[in-house]
Amino acid sequence: MRLNQEKKLKFPPGVKLLIFALVVTNLATGSFLIYEKYFRSAAKNLYPLIDISRSLISQEHFITTLQPLRDELNQLVAKETEGGSTISVYIEYLNTGANISINPQVGIWPASLAKVPLAMAVMKKVEEGGWKLANELVLMPGDADDKSGDSENPFSEYPVGTRFTVERLLKEMLVNSDNTAYYILKRNLHKDELNQIISDLGLEELFSSEGRMSAKEYSRIFRALYVSSFLKREHSQAILQWLDESPYDDFLSYEVGKRVPFPHKYGENIDLNVYSDSGIVYIPNRPYLITVMVEGNKASSFEDNQKQAARFMRDVAQKAYDYFSNQ
Repeated sequence: MRLNQEKKLKFPPGVKLLIFALVVTNLATGSFLIYEKYFRSAAKNLYPLIDISRSLISQEHFITTLQPLRDELNQLVAKETEGGSTISVYIEYLNTGANISINPQVGIWPASLAKVPLAMAVMKKVEEGGWKLANELVLMPGDADDKSGDSENPFSEYPVGTRFTVERLLKEMLVNSDNTAYYILKRNLHKDELNQIISDLGLEELFSSEGRMSAKEYSRIFRALYVSSFLKREHSQAILQWLDESPYDDFLSYEVGKRVPFPHKYGENIDLNVYSDSGIVYIPNRPYLITVMVEGNKASSFEDNQKQAARFMRDVAQKAYDYFSNQ
């Protein structure tokens, strides 16, 4: 006789039948409740042909008329262009798609604004398993560029052969606009990987030899981040978060960035006299996209053009912020 023999529970036939009946009843009840909840929810949706996000935003935050703001900005642009500047402006109220596009046919070189689509191409490679954020890339002689980056710790001062993780390169490129990080990442991306974002977002002009584009064209990049149409949400969020950490506080960010989240990318080029800024202003329940690109008067100095462009962008940013805040 085995002392350690396991004892099996035995139930009378009537108890087994009762247990079986209870299990079946619970399953049936659960299925019915799920079914009922689904159809009750569907029945409450009286507008099945309307964008579902419409039910999540109250009527007071649906602004459809931008004409007063458009008139103000047209006057600002007209005055600024009298001094010889070339300007392109695009503003879109993201709750409704209502927008203002001034000089959409004017192409201006975006300068460091090109770093955002590059970051998106890198994140797409991470999503598809080609890279991990922890992978390391090597600084090569042709990558170093000291024209932009963290003044206290620029990547251009690191010795050739230094290894940086993909995540660190992305963060440095977006937060501090580091050119060296940009060139390391771009060199390690295949042309087809850049072409993917170019074709998906219709950005054929961005990486062309001419490289000029309008504010409206560039704005597709931030809209794609906002709706997370090109990347998964966690990766779009990461890029926007890094852009919001930028210490740069002039141009469009001069006042707006102190009040609400403003993930944005600025750019300027001394040789071409171009100045640009683009991002999303997160007024609570009233987010809007804003892009301003300025090409200064070639007869003026870089310093004069920069001051004039900064003043103009501050004015545009302030008028847009006041309009969307007070409607």
